[in-house]
Amino acid sequence: MDFNLRDWLLILGPVFISVVLIHGYWRMRRGQGELKMKLDKSFLSAPGEDPSLDELSLLKAELPNGGARIASPHVPVLMEPVEIDVVDPVMAEAKKAPLAKAKQEKAETMESERVETDPEKASPVIEKAPPVRKLQATKPEKFVVINVLADTSFNGQALLETLLELDMTFGKMEIFHRLDEAGETQFSLANAVEPGSFHPGTMDELQTPGVTLFMHAHEVHDPLRVYDGMLEAAQTLALELGGELRDESRSVITTQTIDYCRQGIQDFQYKHPA
Repeated sequence: MDFNLRDWLLILGPVFISVVLIHGYWRMRRGQGELKMKLDKSFLSAPGEDPSLDELSLLKAELPNGGARIASPHVPVLMEPVEIDVVDPVMAEAKKAPLAKAKQEKAETMESERVETDPEKASPVIEKAPPVRKLQATKPEKFVVINVLADTSFNGQALLETLLELDMTFGKMEIFHRLDEAGETQFSLANAVEPGSFHPGTMDELQTPGVTLFMHAHEVHDPLRVYDGMLEAAQTLALELGGELRDESRSVITTQTIDYCRQGIQDFQYKHPA
């Protein structure tokens, strides 16, 4: 029996098609397993990626020929996301500084506690310096002042002659003093014009509006007696040269003023006896 080409095609054609179908089916079954493994690693959606895109990719991946992959705008996620910090050296040092300080303070606290609990580690006792001696209290002072102000002005030469009659002596600070038998100053007399000094060589040229008598009641032996002598000298100057007695505030001295001043000296002597 002779077979022509047509007959062979009719016989072998179905067989060839069956083989192709069987082989294709086998490859499809095998390809499905490989394709799923690839999808598990390479087609996982990135965080925030559109889920519809993943569904479409999976759908096309199930096609026998693998389908066409849709380009993803993100890199596929192959592992758990890892945060990468870009470290700024300056900020890093700034963050470390408080931690280092806290560690140092903690270490110092622990060391301090350890020393307190361990007598052998305790610091040596520093001897206290001897107490500073208190300065001796300043001795109370009391000054008594009598001003003799001229009606017009005092002539220097006339003033000098009167002072010599009153047993006043020119001395230290370039002013006049009344001295006791021991040579100690009882009271003094100064020019009412600053700086208060006199110049004996030019006394005849001097014109002054007044003089000031003063005593240190806290330094003399008998302040009441010295005050009476100073008051008497002031009254003589006012009478001889033409002037008026004034107190330290330049108020007119009256009998009441004199009594008040004497009482003040007595009170001072009582509170601060020599």
